[in-house]
Amino acid sequence: MFNLYIMDYKKQIKHPKWQKKRLEILERDEYTCRLCNDKDTQLHVHHKYYNNKIKYWEYSDNCYITLCKN
Repeated sequence: MFNLYIMDYKKQIKHPKWQKKRLEILERDEYTCRLCNDKDTQLHVHHKYYNNKIKYWEYSDNCYITLCKN
């Protein structure tokens, strides 16, 4: 069933629950890119897969990965 409460991308990435989850994942990964071990370049938290029926912060923690912008 389609979730009628899905927010658009911009709203989700600004939402406090996503910001909190993002910080939790950065801390878990010790502010380090999981591919190249870079700690100095800007870091992003990415989803390993997407499910359009849930919000960005509702995934299990193992779905997220910290990557540098490179």
